[in-house]
Amino acid sequence: TDEIMQQDIIPLYAADIQDQLKKQFAYLSGGRGGDGCPVITFPDYPAFSEIPEKEFQNVLTYLTSIP
Repeated sequence: TDEIMQQDIIPLYAADIQDQLKKQFAYLSGGRGGDGCPVITFPDYPAFSEIPEKEFQNVLTYLTSIP
């Protein structure tokens, strides 16, 4: 089973994870895919492998929850 998909998703607010968002290792570029879904961009980030898993999950959960 996919452990990430099995976790309860708790609503996150930008204010709750502002320090994580300021790192800008992932962001919404404003573009949309062919199916209309938002595009999440992962720019070159030298310390990407050092981002804690929980922090990565928080940012992706927040970005995917924005309507």
